[in-house]
Amino acid sequence: MRPFRNGLGFLAVLVVLMATIGGVALASTIVPGHDKDRYDQDANGYPDAGVNSVGKYTSLYAYDANGNWYWDLGDGRIQGTVGSVEDLDQATLTACEYQVEYRGQFGNDPYLDSGWINNEINCAGYGDNGNYVYVVVHQSDPRYEGNPEWAIWGTWEYHVLTISGTGNLARPENAAGVH
Repeated sequence: MRPFRNGLGFLAVLVVLMATIGGVALASTIVPGHDKDRYDQDANGYPDAGVNSVGKYTSLYAYDANGNWYWDLGDGRIQGTVGSVEDLDQATLTACEYQVEYRGQFGNDPYLDSGWINNEINCAGYGDNGNYVYVVVHQSDPRYEGNPEWAIWGTWEYHVLTISGTGNLARPENAAGVH
């Protein structure tokens, strides 16, 4: 089984990763990539209410054809059926590197309450050699259009949903090369 075939399994992984920032993070999670000394005066690990935070971090998701997987979420948490990438079947290994950027307000908790999230994902290996770009915007962002077909987490929606070889699925009328 190839989890990312046609991008469907990839979407599931992406939603879980973005939920780490967008609304389903565990209370013990520290917001990755933010300047905690500058934006976290109460030292609880989350940017203070009313503070616009900008962050960037990396994450690694890897899997093999046997159904085993490993995920370094980029915030100190590791999940998966194996303890390391080396424990995966190297002959059928696929590794996806995530570059995650965000800007918005957390409200002194682990959930991004406004702003935007940009994910650039590059996969290489046995099950997927795709490149993906996802931009999710909150209704407070001027790019938000309120399109229910692209809604995620209620007041958030995909602004860019690009899969290599397919184009921008969220705004196909604005795809590269279309005039």
